[in-house]
Amino acid sequence: MKQSESPLKTFVRGFTAISPNCREAVRLQSEALDRQLPGMERFGLRLHLALCKWCRRYGKQIRLLRDVAHEHPEELADPAPQKLSAAAKERISQSLRNQASSEPPA
Repeated sequence: MKQSESPLKTFVRGFTAISPNCREAVRLQSEALDRQLPGMERFGLRLHLALCKWCRRYGKQIRLLRDVAHEHPEELADPAPQKLSAAAKERISQSLRNQASSEPPA
């Protein structure tokens, strides 16, 4: 004869069936930026976020990054060209030559 579970174990089992783990919550938060999540995914994510401060923090960070990127779209479209000075190019070349000459032959 099987013993009945405690109410706490029943609750935990139901919670884990509905609520995603942290890795899944991160994925869902990223997807929620681009599309509306289906009802059960949205409910499970909200349930997880109610209990997990780290995932709430992650959600705030990605929303901030998205908002900042949307405020400055011109900087994302045409990034400033990055050019090295002739002196910097020469230092890099010299360093690579020095590394190549100091390595033992294979």
